[in-house]
Amino acid sequence: MGRHSCCYKQKLRKGLWSPEEDEKLMKHITKYGHGCWSSVPKLAGLQRCGKSCRLRWINYLRPDLKRGTFSDQEENLIIELHAVLGNRWSQIAAQLPGRTDNEIKNLWNSCIKKKLRQRGIDPVTHKPLSETETQTDAREDGCKGHRRRRR
Repeated sequence: MGRHSCCYKQKLRKGLWSPEEDEKLMKHITKYGHGCWSSVPKLAGLQRCGKSCRLRWINYLRPDLKRGTFSDQEENLIIELHAVLGNRWSQIAAQLPGRTDNEIKNLWNSCIKKKLRQRGIDPVTHKPLSETETQTDAREDGCKGHRRRRR
């Protein structure tokens, strides 16, 4: 992932956000809302691009943002929603107020998939692993048998 061309045209700040920048962004959005993200940096007095402001607000500064570990209920809801929606993280996040799609995706890939496998559940199909492995083996055996007959 590279920077957008708008970041090169102007002399915009990159990297870590300072507490002063966070304060400017919070004050602006609290008072006026975000509107068009590309106009927010200029209106808020920031030397950042709109995308940077949007991501900072959504992932770190929103007042309704939940921090910390996920509860067992949240994890179970993520598993249930994943079984229905698949990897549609933003749709799953919409059902978990205060959680971002990115942190849900990271939790899924770092923890929940492993937990499901340990319980004997395939994290892709949400079926028992033995059933999934049997179906996969049958498909593979069928293909191998077919190849053998043709030789």
